[in-house]
Amino acid sequence: MQTFYTDLWHYLKEQTGLDRPAVLYGTGDGADKIIRVLDSYGIPVSGIFASPGFVRDRSFHGIKVTSFEDLRERLGEKMIVLMCFGSSRPEVLSYVDEISSVCEFYAPDVPVYGDKLFDLEFYNSNLDLLREARALLADDLSQKTFDNICAARLTGDIRYLKEIEVTQEEADSLLPSSRQGLFLDLGAYDGDTVHRYASVFNDLTGIIAVEPDPRNMRKLKENTKAYSNIEYVNGFISDENATVNVKRNRGRGISIDKSGTQTTETATIDSLVKGRQTAFIKFDVEGAEAAAIDGGSDTIKNSRPAMCVACYHRSEDIIELPLKMISLNKDYKIYMRHTPSVPAWDTYYYFV
Repeated sequence: MQTFYTDLWHYLKEQTGLDRPAVLYGTGDGADKIIRVLDSYGIPVSGIFASPGFVRDRSFHGIKVTSFEDLRERLGEKMIVLMCFGSSRPEVLSYVDEISSVCEFYAPDVPVYGDKLFDLEFYNSNLDLLREARALLADDLSQKTFDNICAARLTGDIRYLKEIEVTQEEADSLLPSSRQGLFLDLGAYDGDTVHRYASVFNDLTGIIAVEPDPRNMRKLKENTKAYSNIEYVNGFISDENATVNVKRNRGRGISIDKSGTQTTETATIDSLVKGRQTAFIKFDVEGAEAAAIDGGSDTIKNSRPAMCVACYHRSEDIIELPLKMISLNKDYKIYMRHTPSVPAWDTYYYFV
């Protein structure tokens, strides 16, 4: 693995100290997190802009939100642009390419969930575990993807991501279509992945679609009503069956939070499967992937399902998830794939 001597945050501290302005692209929860890290390093924010069509008469953290063109005219080409949200939308990625062709551009990595920042200290202190996880990967592309994801998180440089992008179809081609049994869609959203993977697997005996957000659940049921063999679970996947408090987040549905005023249920994979043969599990559960694996250990050991597991919600997931899974079944082949998105989101482990 590559040796790094600095990270994006130290670089920004140095450059803003040389009177280069740092500006933010985007507002919302991601920008809040990035501003907190910048503040901890004493790095000032010199401006904020939004995508075309989203520039309105508003302020964020006391700074007027404007357009990229206005900031470029005011601050010049020395400014450093920091992207503060994640997207896989082609029009957004095209706009990112446009900005990065004329300005120094970075996509800082802050965890979607949890408080462990993937910075130089995290990288160096976990280097042995990172090497151990990387050594489990089954092909050259997976190892390059692992290396580039680490580099992109440390440096914010989106060129590392472009080098490893594959299409969704290329990523899903790793899955064995002939497996028979249940399909568990954990984080089913509006039904898009129910459709995708129901077409990949030929011999599904049933589908269990889990989605915690009631708004998404209504869309999910409407969009998948053609399936006669589907079960719906409106709750969270975890390592125990319990009642939890939840709150609604800006832009990311609901999450478990002790301060929340509403309640919902958590369930384990094992309690939902009830011993039935399972062909495939998709995990995209907003940072609860490790807990979900713990709650599905019997199913994973007994059915040996193919699995696709999101590994971008928490900094530690890139290490913890493959090590946890291989402890349940040492025969899994493990792959890593990244589909187009900025920052290093839409990155998944495939276990087959």
